[in-house]
Amino acid sequence: MDNYLLFLLNGYDNIFMDHIMISLSRTTTWTLMLIVTIYIISKDRQISQSLPMLAGILLCILFADQISSTLIKPLVHRLRPSQTPEIMYQLRIAAGRGGGYSFPSSHATNVFSVATYLALLFRHRPTAIALYLWATLVAVSRVYLAMHYPSDVLCGAILGTSIGMTIYYTGTWLVRHYITTPHKYYSSAYTRSGFATEDMYLLLATMSLTLLWILF
Repeated sequence: MDNYLLFLLNGYDNIFMDHIMISLSRTTTWTLMLIVTIYIISKDRQISQSLPMLAGILLCILFADQISSTLIKPLVHRLRPSQTPEIMYQLRIAAGRGGGYSFPSSHATNVFSVATYLALLFRHRPTAIALYLWATLVAVSRVYLAMHYPSDVLCGAILGTSIGMTIYYTGTWLVRHYITTPHKYYSSAYTRSGFATEDMYLLLATMSLTLLWILF
């Protein structure tokens, strides 16, 4: 099943699709999204409020990357599909063969940890859906580019989601006990965690524009 899904996703002989998947996989593509996220978290908040939230994002990336790349990959020693002798010459290679090991996907682990953390932080359903869609597209792009098997990105997604949840709930507990008590908001102008709804739509617009830029 793993190989079947790999060849299914990798089998599109389409230069336009190659461009889309390479762009989705490239970290720098999402720079504007990161800048807007930092702006939203920092806007109208004291440093004592915004700093723990921003630190949470950094911790998600740090733990996700280190656990997947430094801890698990050397233990599993699974070659990337693009480097596996039995199938490497049957695959379409659109962005090089990559290096290192395959399981789990660090890209998937990273993006799902951040998506989960931000979804819990913002508490805004449309934004949560968009964040998980973003993470899924990035994960799928890694399979399309033959950098990972589907099981690599699936396990990376599960691991990343677990890391994002752990960091969010641990951070919330620490903030509640040692910094300040979070307020609940019941106005439609704010999410339940106190972020302006208009800022959530700013983030959604930024993600949409980034996707349009990738397409065109």
